[in-house]
Amino acid sequence: MFLGKYIYMNNTELILIRHGETLWNTQLRMQGSLDSELTHKGELQIKALGEWMKEVPFDYLYSSDTLRARKTAESISKYSGHPLNFDKRLREKNLGIFEGLTSEEAKERYPESFKLFKTAGANYAIDKGESTQQLLDRALDVIEEIRNLHPHKVSVLVTHGGVVRVLMKHVLEIPLDTSTQFLISNTAIFRLVWKDKWTVSEMGVLSHLGKINDVPI
Repeated sequence: MFLGKYIYMNNTELILIRHGETLWNTQLRMQGSLDSELTHKGELQIKALGEWMKEVPFDYLYSSDTLRARKTAESISKYSGHPLNFDKRLREKNLGIFEGLTSEEAKERYPESFKLFKTAGANYAIDKGESTQQLLDRALDVIEEIRNLHPHKVSVLVTHGGVVRVLMKHVLEIPLDTSTQFLISNTAIFRLVWKDKWTVSEMGVLSHLGKINDVPI
């Protein structure tokens, strides 16, 4: 259970959750705004998450509208009874021409664009996609809107690894261009608390999974 379950009562809180494992996750393909089905393990993950979240007090449930996030959020809603609110701003970073490709395939097919993707920094917008800075800007828009709509309440946001990554870096004051030194596993839970500014209270919680991560794909 969350260590901060009662410590931060009466504060505005966000619980950020990455979606369950997908086929493209296992193939190391860049999903972005596209979708692939949840794996068997992913289905087990979201079921365990839903059952576990039934015991976690929260007030509102938001989700990206992608299929993988929707299924994950629906599992939470099934057990908690909370109505679902979908917001496109919680989508994964739009990876444009790279979507559906592995890194090796993207490097081979679009060598110049892939080089810029890796070296040009947070403001580089992928062809037909968006930049990391644009991803952060829309993620900040949605969490600030939720904070103002629901003061002193706990809101759950089912989203994607990229959204969690940029928000954690922003709150922890880590430059977006630096490599990520924390894990964002499927259905991992991150928690932000508002105290004049956002503060990270928990990162990468996987207590709900037990031995599910040992299940073969």
